[in-house]
Amino acid sequence: MWKGRLPRHILEMTHESYARRNESQLHRSPSSLLINCGLGTNPLGVPPSVTRLLKSCHKWDISQYPPPVARSLTSAIARYLGIDGLEDSIVLGHGSMDVLINLARLLLPPGSLLCGVSPQFTDMPLQAMQGNVRYHPVILKGPRFEANLETWKRVARQRPHVLYIDRPHNPTGQVLPLEDLKLIVEESLDRGCWVIVDEAYGDYLTNEESAVNLEFPNCIITRSFSKAWGLAGMRVGYGVIKDPELFQIYRLLQPPFGVSITGLEAALAALEDGEFLEKTKEYVIAAKRVMLDTLGKAKNLEVAATHPSSPIMMVRHRKRNLFEMLGKLGIDSEPGSGYLDLDDSAVRMRVPPPEDLDRALEMLSFIS
Repeated sequence: MWKGRLPRHILEMTHESYARRNESQLHRSPSSLLINCGLGTNPLGVPPSVTRLLKSCHKWDISQYPPPVARSLTSAIARYLGIDGLEDSIVLGHGSMDVLINLARLLLPPGSLLCGVSPQFTDMPLQAMQGNVRYHPVILKGPRFEANLETWKRVARQRPHVLYIDRPHNPTGQVLPLEDLKLIVEESLDRGCWVIVDEAYGDYLTNEESAVNLEFPNCIITRSFSKAWGLAGMRVGYGVIKDPELFQIYRLLQPPFGVSITGLEAALAALEDGEFLEKTKEYVIAAKRVMLDTLGKAKNLEVAATHPSSPIMMVRHRKRNLFEMLGKLGIDSEPGSGYLDLDDSAVRMRVPPPEDLDRALEMLSFIS
């Protein structure tokens, strides 16, 4: 009875993101000896404030719905970001991906144009293309894969309906400077183009570097508690929408009760633990520095442009399948084939947990 009415074009899309692959940190046995340099979780784990909170979770009345508008969390986020009145521009979601999907539904009707660079975070363009949206990225060139101001100007000149910028960039971890981003957003406003700045890894930067400081109605920022805040399993994210009309429409479109009671309480507790965030950021900078130093000594490895504060980096082998090589050495990474326009000679690596750093450095030194 539904013949010809189901969107079968989705089944014909063969590309999947790295997060959906069969072999990853999501699927491996807890007893595996692989060093976790894969998915973008916090290498230090969960904030102590959240661990303490969960010991009293039996007191929560989970028979009740969470608040439809979690003002306590939006206000706490605004205080953390240090921007007065920002809580009136914040929408919450089941992870930042939830916010991105809703934005795609709103801003990208079938036949519209999404532009970015490639490679970049795969799931946003995939979600858009599954809705019959055209995706025309500017292909980044190795070995540096740098997406600088001139690159983004080329992207913006395509006059898309939506310009998608992941910042820090996934998979390389590079960061477009805020002043350059401001120029791109301003030019896009003149062209009637929305700019979505995905700052899933944004908490690794200073708040002064965040796009939330830009005052343009066409600039939408998405952020996550999954990365630096160590709450990937809680699925809490948010968006900052400064255009009042879009904000109202989004709130009407958004399904009710987007964040669970547990996610709400955990996010509030995490925001109170600034010491954990600073400790995470300090470790990431130190660990990434020594990892880049080790990788730079291998004659056949190429490391893409990256920012010292982001926990991820992209590495490519000139001749071989680097994803398989790392797996045999005992290091789990995210394969290049999980991104558009890459293959498994490239991987995205995240800094490992502190207890595994020395072992990871030793294994990386074996690559030739």
